[in-house]
Amino acid sequence: MVDKTNQPIPGVSVFIKSTTTGTVTDINGEFNFITEESLPLALTVSFLGYKTQEIDVYEVNETIRITLSEDINYLDEVVVVGYGTQKRKELTGAISTVSKATLSVPVTSFDNLLGGAVAGLNITQGGQPGSTFSTRIRGGNSINAGNEPLFVVDGVILYGSGATGAGLSQVTANLDPLSAINPSDIESIEVLKDVSATAIYGSRGSNGVIIITTKSGRRGSDNIQYQYTVGWQEATQKLDLLTAGEWAALNKEINPNGHFKDYTDAQIAALGKGYDWQNAALRTGVNHNHNISFNGGDEKTRYFISANYTNQEGILQNTDFKRYTGRLNFDRDILSNLSIGLTLNASKLEQNGLNNYPTYANGLSNPFESIIRTSPANPIYNDDGSFNYRNRYELGDLIKGDVTTNALSDLLNTTAQNISNTLLGNFSLRYAIIPELVFKVDAGTNIINATQNYYAPSYTAGGFQANGYASVGNRRTDIWQYEYTLNYTKQLNKDHYIDVLAGYTTQTTLAEYTTASATDFANEQLLWHSLQSGAARQAPTSGGSEAILNSVIGRINYSLKGRYNLTATLRADGSSRFAANNKWGYFPSLGVSWNVSEESFLKDNKSINDLKLRASIGTVGNQEIGDYRYAALYGTTSNYSFGEQLVVGYIRTNPENPNLKWEKTISYNIGADIGLFNNRLNLAADAYYKLTTDLLLDTPVEISTGFGSVLRNVGSVSNKGVELEARGLIVNTRDLNWTLSANIAKNINRVEDLGPGIDNIGNTIFVGQPLGVHYLIEYAGIIQKGEDLTKIVGPSWKPVVEYGDEKFVNQNDDNVVNETSDRVILGTSNPDITYGFSTTLSYKSFSLFASFQGVAGNKIYNSLRQSLEEPNTAYNVSAALKDRWTESNPSTTIPKIRSYSTTYRTSRYLEDGSFLRLKNITLSYTLPVVIQAVPSAQFRVFASGQNLLTLTKFKGYDPETDGGAVTALNPIATRIAYPLSRTVSLGINLSY
Repeated sequence: MVDKTNQPIPGVSVFIKSTTTGTVTDINGEFNFITEESLPLALTVSFLGYKTQEIDVYEVNETIRITLSEDINYLDEVVVVGYGTQKRKELTGAISTVSKATLSVPVTSFDNLLGGAVAGLNITQGGQPGSTFSTRIRGGNSINAGNEPLFVVDGVILYGSGATGAGLSQVTANLDPLSAINPSDIESIEVLKDVSATAIYGSRGSNGVIIITTKSGRRGSDNIQYQYTVGWQEATQKLDLLTAGEWAALNKEINPNGHFKDYTDAQIAALGKGYDWQNAALRTGVNHNHNISFNGGDEKTRYFISANYTNQEGILQNTDFKRYTGRLNFDRDILSNLSIGLTLNASKLEQNGLNNYPTYANGLSNPFESIIRTSPANPIYNDDGSFNYRNRYELGDLIKGDVTTNALSDLLNTTAQNISNTLLGNFSLRYAIIPELVFKVDAGTNIINATQNYYAPSYTAGGFQANGYASVGNRRTDIWQYEYTLNYTKQLNKDHYIDVLAGYTTQTTLAEYTTASATDFANEQLLWHSLQSGAARQAPTSGGSEAILNSVIGRINYSLKGRYNLTATLRADGSSRFAANNKWGYFPSLGVSWNVSEESFLKDNKSINDLKLRASIGTVGNQEIGDYRYAALYGTTSNYSFGEQLVVGYIRTNPENPNLKWEKTISYNIGADIGLFNNRLNLAADAYYKLTTDLLLDTPVEISTGFGSVLRNVGSVSNKGVELEARGLIVNTRDLNWTLSANIAKNINRVEDLGPGIDNIGNTIFVGQPLGVHYLIEYAGIIQKGEDLTKIVGPSWKPVVEYGDEKFVNQNDDNVVNETSDRVILGTSNPDITYGFSTTLSYKSFSLFASFQGVAGNKIYNSLRQSLEEPNTAYNVSAALKDRWTESNPSTTIPKIRSYSTTYRTSRYLEDGSFLRLKNITLSYTLPVVIQAVPSAQFRVFASGQNLLTLTKFKGYDPETDGGAVTALNPIATRIAYPLSRTVSLGINLSY
């Protein structure tokens, strides 16, 4: 007897139908009995929480393998909430659960599981292995303060997916601290969305809460499980660039007296395809993932022990990610009313990532962009196989005599390394004063030691002018969390149930960092290990901060007759990030729900099995502005001669604002949960409205203050939307099971106010518009022959227009198009709709799972495409320029070649960021018993794919990663992001 994960189930009742003859399964899920009943006969199999089955037996001594299916009574599910658990039928808040099928997908990082899994949850993942990702629950609330949700792992509070970097600007990627969690260790993920669910976290829950619970042992059985996965990943697509011959022809057209002035057409054509720099940088990355776990327990003890090793090669050469983790989850009943628990996760993360170029490196951002742009006529290697360091087409700072840099060499020989050692743990003690009153103490910690190492040799762009550049950064973050709670639960009589929680929590965050760097190395063999060897040493930096959050929490859950439920919550938070008179914020909420299906008029309805209506209102806060922003801060500037002595001078770096206070969000939610057709179809629908006021916002101040802006509480932002989730059991037979689930959400974001007299901040934040709009010159096509040139207003960079030039809309009807007066709002980086759907189909020993993710309505400014469609004589460009306008080819998409360039942002490069992606697909097969002596052993093989197919109109590498760097203050994507990869994996799973 096993469940759908092939784990044995002890205690299952097995009886001959309509008799009292039978037995129960043992610790291995096995059963047998002797009967005098004649064959064939029917067995009735039943167990709490699973569907009762009837199994026919035809032969004596027949071995029967029975897989029990969970009884999916949606409202009877138990879900994890803040500081406890509740039955879904008692909930008053909007809480979504990531399905077990989704959590079983073999991935390197669990953020790969979340995209499209929950309505209202929008995940934007990065392409680089181990890098941070962006998460939004019901839109963004804030402009300057954080918008990431709160992550709670086994009771330990983590804020967002914040970076663990040590502050070196040359290292582009930061390790995601959540990547320290092995996805195979996760038991459940709950997403808390409305204020009734999140208010217990007060200031920490303003952007939603994601609760991650890891696995624990099972009483009465011991289990060993090993899983190995090997995968291959490659770029989802490559950019179409010009070949050497095409680029040379374009070069000669732009500048007839340039590099190819003496080349005939035949000689240019003979250059052929040339050298494919893009292909040389990309590779098929191989990934290895090993997981082993031991779990079990007896009547007093439960344990779960696991270890994981992951080695993931990036699709760009010299980029990779390694993870080593070990986990111990332990529970022990010391006395009948006293128990202890421990969750402990230790990890080491190593990431070799893409590195930043210094600002002088010809305006290119990193080696990969330089690789994309390098002329295909320029060889990558010399004849002897060494790198070619002579590029006669490139001009600029990175040339000494006839020697320059090689972009592929930059990628391979520059070190940009992140290393993080993390300890995440929680110790709990639970003491039942009386059976109804439980006192609990939790002591948690999250300790992160992060190191960044960077070295750019003298022959790479990062160290070319500096004759070698090395830097080292270290950051230590210690987070200590203590929680003391009293929980009183009581069924007062058959009609009244009460659950009261009260507690005090405190969290202290200590951070310290140091950085040091040097240049001009005579010996480059030691890399960053000998900064003192650099002839020029930059002044080291160091710093630190301390943040303290003290909180008092209270919650009352009350249920009347199992029909009418109420949740009232109050949390008071005192934060060190505000001055003494504004430290404390008070965050109440009230939620109610009505189980309509328990009423007499629906009790016997055969179609509507469950119906619950919900409503909530409350306030949460936001303090994520960094430390000491309310105070006057001073920093060093330079040395001064003072009284014949050299002294260090200090200047004020932050203006004080003792009136700084909490940013607050008031939230309203109404919802319904419905179970139909014997609970084969379950629906959840929600509508919400959130208004964030007292924004923690950097606003302009008078120039006489010496500052450009000051952090104040001004302005407001609203979010409103609807969400729908559905899951259905389509087929449920002995051999065949088929389930479907889907979700869709629409969110409308709007800036309501920015303070007195302020209509906009920069070029991205406007009153009456969503956060992060695109404010651009409107592109109107290409001037074709026959149009009246005298009636077309030219741009400021080319006032006199010609046939084949771009056209732009002159918004104010003056005689020139420019960025000062002719830009308009043309969309936002925020999606209108996010959606996802998944299906699980199992037939006997086969199982197929597939999930899809999609977004619609968002716009991405493709700055990489802009740079690739700006023709020049130094760098390669897009193959789209082959269709450039000429008199014989009056193109309507690409203007004619010009010898000038502009950095003006126009809607020509504003693209639809909508996409539909096949996120995950996994096919598995469980082999019959392979070890006769150990019949409980299970062997499963599987094949899996991630990001195999993406449907989109976006012309860059990927609409998710290329748009992932945008923020409310900067909706323009980075020039080039790390490409997203598609992965195919094979694996085995052995359990006993």
